[in-house]
Amino acid sequence: MVREGEVPLHDPNAQPRAITPRGDLAEDEKTTIAIFKQASDSVAYITTLAMRMDVLRLDLFEIPQGTGSGIVWDARGHIVTNFHVIQGANAARVTLADNSVWNARLVGADADHDLAVLKIGAPPGRLRPIAIGTSHDLQVGQKVFAIGNPFGLDHTLTTGVISALGRQIRSVSGMPIRGVIQTDAAINPGNSGGPLVNADGQVIGV
Repeated sequence: MVREGEVPLHDPNAQPRAITPRGDLAEDEKTTIAIFKQASDSVAYITTLAMRMDVLRLDLFEIPQGTGSGIVWDARGHIVTNFHVIQGANAARVTLADNSVWNARLVGADADHDLAVLKIGAPPGRLRPIAIGTSHDLQVGQKVFAIGNPFGLDHTLTTGVISALGRQIRSVSGMPIRGVIQTDAAINPGNSGGPLVNADGQVIGV
């Protein structure tokens, strides 16, 4: 007996649905999975920090300022990112794909082209430098893949195509950046500094 308005927690006549086994992945799905596996270990998570003064204890302390993405460039610990990711920060930390965290120092910056290079002290065994492709032979309609940390969600993959080539945008310094790749792959806050890769898993843009 069920009272009016009550919902039974169990239906004795209910039957489980049959589960249909998944078929083979499509070839383009296999390609996308392989690209992500190849390139994702070369993507770093960057946290920038600001220094603040505790006026009561007259002591400095760090607070998170922002997040972004970076590219493991070589086995010497160089991490390439966008200049605006680290702009105005007092310090930065880099989290690698193995979740190890490293203090980073700025070793190079070009605000006019919105690029920066950080250096971390990770041993070569922890670093997976990204494969480098060419950008002079790109074609509109070519598939591309973006890997980054949008909204702090690390190692997120989005896919799309090259929508246009040779675009021009303004850098944080106000100077024009020419030769920009336009893509319809979703790019969100936190993706900045991450790689745009081709179907061979090679970086072709930042």
